[in-house]
Amino acid sequence: MKNLHRKSLFLAVTALLLVPTFITAQDNPLNGFENLVGKTWKAEGTWGDGSKFKQEIEFRYSLEGKTIVAESKGFVNKEQTEYGHRNHGIRKYDAESNTIRFWEFDVFGGVTKGTVSFNEKDILYKYTYGDTEVTDAWEYVDDNTYNFKVGSYVNGEWKQTYLETQFKADNGFDFHFDHESLVVTKLIETGDFYRDVLQLKEIPHPDKAQGFRWFEIRGNSQLHLIKKDVIVFKKDKSIHLCLSTQDLEGFIAHLMAKNIDFYNWPGDKGSVTDRSDGIKQIYLQDPDGYWIEINTVKH
Repeated sequence: MKNLHRKSLFLAVTALLLVPTFITAQDNPLNGFENLVGKTWKAEGTWGDGSKFKQEIEFRYSLEGKTIVAESKGFVNKEQTEYGHRNHGIRKYDAESNTIRFWEFDVFGGVTKGTVSFNEKDILYKYTYGDTEVTDAWEYVDDNTYNFKVGSYVNGEWKQTYLETQFKADNGFDFHFDHESLVVTKLIETGDFYRDVLQLKEIPHPDKAQGFRWFEIRGNSQLHLIKKDVIVFKKDKSIHLCLSTQDLEGFIAHLMAKNIDFYNWPGDKGSVTDRSDGIKQIYLQDPDGYWIEINTVKH
């Protein structure tokens, strides 16, 4: 590396891999970090001089989302033989300067600070080390992958690169919701309710078995109805299927046209619950007595 000692750069740069997470308001200046929410990011690579790079980062919100605290693991000795909790980082929007500032505190007692900017989905950290301007770039590939570069980035061009690797999100087993099953006694009537009232697409059972009706909710998510002659089960509103729509008013008119009752959360007939976060919700029951919530959450 020219004009920058590798180990000094390592101490400064590995601190910068802590990125914000929890964002709700669309005009929040930290929205560029939203994809990193709730994920653990891992990367390994090799610096320009052949030394090792290894990092693991987790994220959480603090102060009602106004700051982000991130903890990272990395090498905790200069020989790069011991791995552990290495950095504690903060990201915060500074209204006075209209910039996002960061501070990284490392296990060696150092602190690195600078600014963060966004280029569409890419995230750029800029800071000064000695007389050298250094950039760390998280270049978006997909929601679980970023190319990561460290070097001299001037006027949109990399003049020199000290490290190139890739951060990937470790999502555990990466579960996806598949289906929910309901045991019913009125298979025809209840199935027709989900088909005609909720207008779910009915799909065939793979074995064409009797006593089942399957419905597609969205994509690969499904609802399965299973007929049993006797069910001993209390139908409580707290146990419910929830679907969201951006046309709640139209759906309510649809229910009224079919003379189907709906309620708010306290149980007032014909009323809508207005949640404190701006979401509206109603509740209704299928012919077997199962509760269904319909709300206006955006996905």
